[in-house]
Amino acid sequence: MIRKISTYNPLNSYNKAIKQLINNGIRPTKQRMILAKLLFEKGDRHISAEELYEEVKKDNRKIALATIYNSLKQFRKIGLLKELVVDQNKSIYCTNHDKHYHLYIEDEGKLIDIPQENIDLNIPEIPACLKLHNIDIIIRVRTLKEYNKTSN
Repeated sequence: MIRKISTYNPLNSYNKAIKQLINNGIRPTKQRMILAKLLFEKGDRHISAEELYEEVKKDNRKIALATIYNSLKQFRKIGLLKELVVDQNKSIYCTNHDKHYHLYIEDEGKLIDIPQENIDLNIPEIPACLKLHNIDIIIRVRTLKEYNKTSN
């Protein structure tokens, strides 16, 4: 099988992620590099630890689910990912670094990015002793078929 050799691009998302790991004192192990490649070479996306685990298996790699959870937490801690807790037992990770909000389709388990300018917020005045750090908005919806089941 012939593999296409790509030139090194320091600006692609994967290489930026590896550099950020190193800059934060986290060793880019083989497992972390595989996970970073799967996460960041497919553009902006939303993925759970379990979905990433399935991608790892499809790629014929062996990485324990616990290692994936730990790596995702490390990636989040250094700002590579944003963690969205969609319910008490499920987090979905977002690779999009642009300012945006989320639409969560509960019965499909699907997240969609909403550009920040599409939501008009009326933020109350923040006391002078505090600084606004971040605003996370997840708008939760259900498909009509699911909604009709629960409202009857």
